[in-house]
This record gives sequence, C-alpha cells and structure tokens, in this order.
Amino acid sequence: MAERKIKVFHVLTDRNIGGAGRWLLNYLKHHNRERFDVWVVLPSDSALYPEVTALDVAVIPMEDMEDKSFDKKAGKALHKLFLEEKPDIVHTHASLTARMAAKKAGVPKIINTKHCMEAAPGAFYKKLARRMLNQRYSHTIIAVSKAVKHSMVAGGTNPKQIVTIYNGIDAIEPITAEERKEILLSYGGDPLKKAVGIVARLEEVKDHETFLMAAKTVLKHREDMAFYIIGDGSLRASLEERARTLGIFDHVIFTGFVKDVEKIEAALDLNVITSKQEALCLSVIESMSVGIPAVGTDSGGVNEVICHGENGYLVPVGDGKALAERILEVFADEEEYRRLAENAKAWARENFTARKMTSRIERLYLEGRK
Repeated sequence: MAERKIKVFHVLTDRNIGGAGRWLLNYLKHHNRERFDVWVVLPSDSALYPEVTALDVAVIPMEDMEDKSFDKKAGKALHKLFLEEKPDIVHTHASLTARMAAKKAGVPKIINTKHCMEAAPGAFYKKLARRMLNQRYSHTIIAVSKAVKHSMVAGGTNPKQIVTIYNGIDAIEPITAEERKEILLSYGGDPLKKAVGIVARLEEVKDHETFLMAAKTVLKHREDMAFYIIGDGSLRASLEERARTLGIFDHVIFTGFVKDVEKIEAALDLNVITSKQEALCLSVIESMSVGIPAVGTDSGGVNEVICHGENGYLVPVGDGKALAERILEVFADEEEYRRLAENAKAWARENFTARKMTSRIERLYLEGRK
C-alpha cells in the first residue's frame, strides 16, 4: 500500500513577488511530489498566484488576507481552513496569524522561515515577548543566513529553535554577446560600456544614495561605465533627482520593475549591493551563477555570499568612496576580473542551489516522523 503523502501548507501574505515569493517558487520547482502534497495559501490578488499555479501546485486564495504578519481578519478563515484540511505541516513566511491559527487547530508541526534581519533587539521585555511568541507558535524557525540567525538570537529567540538553510536558486542561463546588447539597449543603455548594476527595491534600507555617490566618483576616472538601477520603489523620483543633482543622470539607467530580472542580471559586468541590512541577497547569487563578480556592503548575510578578494569585494556600509575604489579595482585588470568571475560562478553553483535548499527543508519536514 502506498505511503500517505505529507500534507504541507505554505502561507504567504505577500501581494508582490519579493524574496519570500522567489524562495517559494524555487522550492516548488524541486519539491518531492511523491512524498509531499504541497498547497499554497495566498491573498486572492497576489502576483504569486499565477506563478504558483503554473507549477501545477494548488493555491487557496484568501479574500480578506492583508499583506502583514498579524492580521486579525484572516485568523478565523485560516483556523477553519486548517481544521477542515488537516495539514501535517503549516510552513509560514512571516504570517504570525497563520501560526496562531495552526496552533489553535492542532497542526502537528509549524515551521516559519525568517527572510529578513530581525529588528533591533529592544528592551528585555520585548526580547522575552518575542521568545515566548516564537516558542508558542513555531516548532522550528528557518533562518536564510547565519546573520539572520544571529539577529534573531540577539532579539530574544531561543537559538535551539533556529535552523540555518541558505536560499537556493537555479543557476540562470548565460547569454550571448548579441543578447546582452539587445537587453541593455532595451533599457536605453549602451552595450559598449561596462554595465554596473544594483538589483533592489528603491527603498531607504537599500541605500541607493551610496551607489550614486560611488558612480559619480567612478565616472571621474572612467567614461566607459554605465550604472543600472534595477527595480522600483517609493524613492524612485527622489533618486532620479539626486542623479541629476550629481550631474550623472545621463550615465544612470532606471529600469523600473523588471519581471524577468534574471536576463538583465546576466547582462551585467558587475553586480553591486549597498544595503544597510541584507539577509542574504538573491540577485547577487543569481548573477554570480553566470560568472559575474560582486561588490557589496558588509551588512547582514552579504559576507556569506561575497568572499572578499575571491569572488568580489566587501566595503563598509555607506562608504561611497570605498565602493568606487573597489568598482574601479574590479575592472582594472582583465585577468583579475576573470579570476573573480570564475570563482563567483563556482561558489554560487556549489553553495546556493535550489535543489540543496529543497532537500534540507524536506529533511526538516520529516524530522520526528515515525
């Protein structure tokens, strides 16, 4: 008689496809369909809905689900869903409400993935409250980097609850010189120039200001550089104005939201991340997988991806001068650039694969089962 499949419900409240959504899609592409019956619970208007169904995975749309961790309105509906469907595992992505509903419904195992750095530790009572909440409503918490785990422990979470499992990707497809030309031209770029890009939401934590300051310094030394700000966000207008004020607007390309971001990631010559806080940085890993080195701020989990001097360089947070120096250094010697590129490709493909991530998650699902 065939063994009963383990029923797993993933719950995401995201309406857009961010880090958690990309994590989920990478997991779903590789999960063991013979062993696990995986369902996904999403807001009914989530951009993830068609992406998940395209992978032949069942989606349960929630009409009243808000894009936030604690959502009192969704609590009753989630509790009713878990009572009716009786999942063996509820795996949440920030949704405290789903964890509370799963606990109330008697779900045997509740797992939460922490996709971002924990907020500042705060006072003792805040740490205690966080520890109690996590212990009550999660059996295990997955941290997507060691830095995330450290931030959670500093914030009060019991380290025995936390397992570190790096985000994994499918290596993106390399592109030809002609494809690179077409991609960069489609955004108004110059394919004859070195393409230096940052792939990040246009929000304060990503610190695009430092990227622009570094670009200004680099352009004083080399004119064969173009800087790509890839993505969208609330700061777009102010960043465009800042580029004009700095006198570099003609050298900076604002792409806006890019659906198939892997294509432009593969067209870059250097990927930069300037975040003040960063859990891991999937865009850097993706570009590394096709042999593109990176320069990034030594914040959060970035130093778990960028090995200084091996596949790129690390710089202090907010240091535009140091960032400019490292960008210039990357392109100063072609042989050194090739060494960084080869190391980047090997490192990403060895340490950050979706298959490896999925295998570790499913081993976690099976722990404690007879």
